[in-house]
Amino acid sequence: MMNLENAEGTLRVNGADIWYKVLGSGPVLMLQAPGWGIGSGLYQQTLADLSAHYTLVWHDPRGSGASISPSLDYATVNVGVMNDDLEALRQHLRIDRFVLLGHSHGGFVAVNHALKYPRHLAGLVLVDAQLGVEEPGADLARTLPKLAAMPQFADAVAAFTGPRKLDSDADLGAFLKKIGGLYFKQPDSPAAAVLARFVDDHRISLAAFAATSSTDKHFLIRDRLAELQVPTLVMVGSHDFICSPVQAQVLADGIVGARLVEFADSGHMCWIEEPQRFRLELDTFMRATQQ
Repeated sequence: MMNLENAEGTLRVNGADIWYKVLGSGPVLMLQAPGWGIGSGLYQQTLADLSAHYTLVWHDPRGSGASISPSLDYATVNVGVMNDDLEALRQHLRIDRFVLLGHSHGGFVAVNHALKYPRHLAGLVLVDAQLGVEEPGADLARTLPKLAAMPQFADAVAAFTGPRKLDSDADLGAFLKKIGGLYFKQPDSPAAAVLARFVDDHRISLAAFAATSSTDKHFLIRDRLAELQVPTLVMVGSHDFICSPVQAQVLADGIVGARLVEFADSGHMCWIEEPQRFRLELDTFMRATQQ
């Protein structure tokens, strides 16, 4: 088992300054945040306790969080270059074997990474992962009408489906806060409040959102899942309105040997909504990858 120095820093790679942080000890778990502009801060806040048993490696994807710089060319803010960034970080930290965890759009990035750079990957954990470009829209067509009929979600659905003013990072953050309750089984729960506080306190990059929205179509994975030969755990909340169990089932069916775990009391963020079960499933999977 390798030991990495706990530290944070910036790595210059592919024309961007990629911020990263290493925390903890034990098997290496690299965490891939969504690439659309939210950064890694939410995952640092809510998954840091894993550092008691694992070496966590976070980074802000290019164009997000602390990996925003005035010189960044947003034409490079796409899944393919993000995969190259993660591989460069792995080489920089001299990580030989690691498990890669990706949530939501981060899961989409993670599967692309596993296809492009499989050699050092010991396992893949996909949490409420996005399967592609069209699939979230299909989910929304199913879920939003039902949610709109529920009083606790009605305002958030109206904000999601109504006119949007997205001219700045602040606009994107305000929009995300309005719709934030949709991501949880209970929109007024302490779990939902975690996301609301994070959005209040952090910059959400509109430029990264626009860049990934226009380029994700070039990195579709659905027809390539059978190429993956890495142990994979797929976790999904039963009430996820945008990366639903429908997408999770396709991932689990398509990746040879993948295990699917559904969280009955969760929406899009099962590790916040059902932390004990999430930890149990993750620990079991991590032990298996170390054998």
